[in-house]
Amino acid sequence: MKIKALITACLLFSAAPAAAQTLYITDRINATFRGGPGTEYSILRGLPSGTAVEVVEDGEKWTRVTVDGEAEGWVLTQWLVPTPTKGVLLDKLQAKHDRVLKSRTELKGQLAELKKENNELKKNLTDTEKRATESGQAYQELKKKSGNFLQLEEDYKETKNQLANLSKKADILNDRLAKKNMIWFLAGAGVLLVGFIIGSSSRKKRSSYY
Repeated sequence: MKIKALITACLLFSAAPAAAQTLYITDRINATFRGGPGTEYSILRGLPSGTAVEVVEDGEKWTRVTVDGEAEGWVLTQWLVPTPTKGVLLDKLQAKHDRVLKSRTELKGQLAELKKENNELKKNLTDTEKRATESGQAYQELKKKSGNFLQLEEDYKETKNQLANLSKKADILNDRLAKKNMIWFLAGAGVLLVGFIIGSSSRKKRSSYY
């Protein structure tokens, strides 16, 4: 039973298809891709150096391959190598170099844009700082003027109150002065009246002597 299972496993293993091998067209040649294993078969297309092909069937002189996973044909075995050719590697390096140069150019352009934006931001910042300074100065000036105005208003109110008090005092003094003038007038009138009376009495006395 075990021997039978082992034989079955060996048969299955031997029947399993091997993984397709990738080979490359050798350097400095444009290989013919034919419809069969011989020069008498028609040429399907040319395969440039470095073209990758998948091996379908090995052969001593001709090898059956597929290109791009679709087209199937035959090429001379001597034109197949297991590693990419120098030309292919150089092409890949050139393509990589071109991509790097393109990226560098794009980065250079982006850097220029960033520098431009940075300069604009610096200019805007300078303008903003200038406006802020001017606003601060204007605020301080307004604050100073407002302080002076408030002080003047306080002085005006105080002066107005003092003037009102002085007016009241002046009214009181005027009343007192008016009263004193009245008293002085009455006193003067009294003096005149007394003098008149005395004078009249003196004349009567003198006339009685004669």
